[in-house]
Amino acid sequence: MQGAALHRFELNGKRYAIDPETCFCFECDEICWDVLALYPQATISRIVHELKQKHSEREVYEVVGELEWLRNVKSILPRPTPEELHKRYEIEQGLKRLTVELPGEPAGEPAPEKAGWFRKGRSGPPAGDSSIGRDAAQLLLNRSGNQKTLELEFLERGRIRDVERVAGLCADALRAARLAGKELTAAVRIQEVSLAPLPDALQGHSISARLELTEPATARDALKPLAAGKAFTLAQLAKALQPGGGDARGRIIVRPDTPDFGGVVQALDEAGFKVIELDLDATFVAHPELPPAAMLPALSASAVYYARRLLEGHYFRLDPIASLFYRIYEGQPIQRADPVGTNELGIDANGDVFASWRVFGNERFRHGSLRDAALDEAAIKRYEDMGVPTTGPCLRCWARHLCGGGRAAVHDALSGNFHQPHESWCDAQRSWMAAAVSAFNVLSAEGVNFTRIYQTLTPASGKRPGLSMFAMLRAAMSLSIRMRPVEESDAKLLVRWENWNPASYFLFNEKGAFVATRYEREMDALHPQTLDQELVLVRKDGTPFGLLKVRPEKGLETASAWLYFRNEADYASADVRKGLAFLLKQAGQQQGLRRITVAAAEYEEPLQRFLEQCGFTREGTLREALYLHGVYRDVHIYGVTTSTL
Repeated sequence: MQGAALHRFELNGKRYAIDPETCFCFECDEICWDVLALYPQATISRIVHELKQKHSEREVYEVVGELEWLRNVKSILPRPTPEELHKRYEIEQGLKRLTVELPGEPAGEPAPEKAGWFRKGRSGPPAGDSSIGRDAAQLLLNRSGNQKTLELEFLERGRIRDVERVAGLCADALRAARLAGKELTAAVRIQEVSLAPLPDALQGHSISARLELTEPATARDALKPLAAGKAFTLAQLAKALQPGGGDARGRIIVRPDTPDFGGVVQALDEAGFKVIELDLDATFVAHPELPPAAMLPALSASAVYYARRLLEGHYFRLDPIASLFYRIYEGQPIQRADPVGTNELGIDANGDVFASWRVFGNERFRHGSLRDAALDEAAIKRYEDMGVPTTGPCLRCWARHLCGGGRAAVHDALSGNFHQPHESWCDAQRSWMAAAVSAFNVLSAEGVNFTRIYQTLTPASGKRPGLSMFAMLRAAMSLSIRMRPVEESDAKLLVRWENWNPASYFLFNEKGAFVATRYEREMDALHPQTLDQELVLVRKDGTPFGLLKVRPEKGLETASAWLYFRNEADYASADVRKGLAFLLKQAGQQQGLRRITVAAAEYEEPLQRFLEQCGFTREGTLREALYLHGVYRDVHIYGVTTSTL
């Protein structure tokens, strides 16, 4: 990518760098900071020349070597292919999420008392037809297309008025999805929950309690505690939202209505909530007059408290902070943060269809009704032109793939244009993202388990995430060796290799260079084979010291490898042994390999000892398989499973 560079920033006396495309980030020491001021535009010679007054040539080469390795594994400064660029503009079709506002209080039933500190929301309509819920579920299935995982959310105000009806709607929706071959999660969101007594930190802020249900049989019991008309204490609500058993899980959602919400997280944490969400998007929609920058001090205070609790070993999920942490940890840059319109719709209690539940009552976002024969498809299609690739300010922003372009409802409230983010909001987002990157690196260095944070939202039966690419790269960066593909500039190195190993030869063709034995040269003359993967092993300073060839065997989840070091002493190095074992394991996981075998000639005793210390086992011997200097020699085959490396 022409002109691509890492974004550098300083915060709280420390220096950081982040790749805007991949979201890979790290803390910089002085020499790394200086190198990144020139890298990648300047050549290595230019970088050494520019920094020779401050840093030694060896130090500069080591940093550049590390950056080049990260670049080769596409963690930083990737060069997207035309296909990848085209994919950025592809819109995932099919409805994935639908929120349905259930009809209001039945006739003659008094409305539940609302605490005075709640800001009044949009008044609920009179009791309507309960078939709205069933019709909405059918709409979700009909518009889901090829989507396999769906979410149906029912919205209530104050409390759940009819447990039997809501539980029945959940069960019906889950059953219909199962028949359609879809996986569906039913959820209930209760807005304006009454709480008493109320901690001072929560006064003046609206609260929603959300419960997710994955098993219809438990829906009724899980909902009953939330159906009572009496007020809850925070502890009671926390207990009600966590029924246990892995079949239901919940969260508490706070919409700050003032900039002073710094104590909210602590109050909810002490009450026992495991999943807490600060819905700042709802804040800006409800209060567009609030300057986004005014929210940063309280958000920062919440992040500081959260980080302290994580370092103490107290794991819970606090969004949007935790979701941002996990986005960096998993290496999941996003192109479009808001599924509005395209992948998400909302239906109010009257049966009117909106682009999202966040914009109920805003006629500009109303696109039909359940009673209509068809929705306004042209209006809904406008939302496809949202996100990072199609928004001018986003294309120039270093935080674009952490932010994902923001939400249409927020942009509409602040700028009057759902597609155009407001400058003040963007400035606040960048400040917040920088603080989050800084906090993430501190927590990562202290060994905080981000996967464990994620699992607070994962049902017991759900799939657990494996080792993230970030974790793998961080581990690899601590190693003393790297590997990279053979390049044209390695020609001199490959020529010298002839003298390194008497049994090797090099063949140059239009596909590159490949290393093999003389025996292989003879066999390849009769049975030509395509070039597989040729890798140069280098030290952290970029100095090459060995070669590794990996040849996957079709359909066997196995690869044959050939390994050679320049200096025999490297075979006895614990650092080299540890590094190579990690790199082989990493390569095996990326390529779906179960086994790796390595051939070692009978005279290569240092290589044999090295393989055994890495965990390889001698599996057999190929008698007289190598013809060298007029003599046939045995070749031993060593094997290891990638799970044991």
